[in-house]
Amino acid sequence: MEILHNESEKIFSIEKDGLVIAELTYVYGGEGKIAINHTYVEPEYRGDGLAQELAIESVKYARENNYKIIPVCSFAVTFFRRHEEYADVLL
Repeated sequence: MEILHNESEKIFSIEKDGLVIAELTYVYGGEGKIAINHTYVEPEYRGDGLAQELAIESVKYARENNYKIIPVCSFAVTFFRRHEEYADVLL
């Protein structure tokens, strides 16, 4: 499944059959910072790693744009605790 990024709405998403089945949203947290404030996966797709895929895409975006990430939602906090390989993008 393809990950879509709508930068103006600050959302990464995955769609299936035209419906959003997973999303990760962020807000700008000051110059050079983004805060991941919401992650959601439709119940029937939970456990498939979709939220992790979205988080990794946010890391790529942060690296490409020299942003630091502030994990706010509980998923993001847990994800970054478990994946030290992405510590370089954390604030």
